[in-house]
Amino acid sequence: MAQRGRIPAGLGHFLVAFGLGAAFNLGYSYGLIGLIVISFITLIAFILDKQQSKDRRNRRIAESTLLLFVAFGGTLGAVIGIWFFRHKSQKTSFLQGFWLIVGCQVVGLLAVGLVRNFLVN
Repeated sequence: MAQRGRIPAGLGHFLVAFGLGAAFNLGYSYGLIGLIVISFITLIAFILDKQQSKDRRNRRIAESTLLLFVAFGGTLGAVIGIWFFRHKSQKTSFLQGFWLIVGCQVVGLLAVGLVRNFLVN
């Protein structure tokens, strides 16, 4: 049984494979590079916020900013930040927003794929 707030085993791999597969299926090589860059930036933001959380005097990165990075395509970086660095893994309000964004991204990718297949055929 998975702990509350933790990403279930295998789900991170699924998200990575789904994102890469969707990017290649849609033929957006520049989009893939953009997703890698924003994911890297998101991961750096998670790591910086994790380090700043250890010292109460430092200013933290707002949760809304972290979620904005996720919404702009930094899902992979956020998954790595949550999974490997255990940052925001117990914050229920953050995880609800995170999974809502991920769900919207999955539905959006599926919709784009369906529309593309409809227009091609």
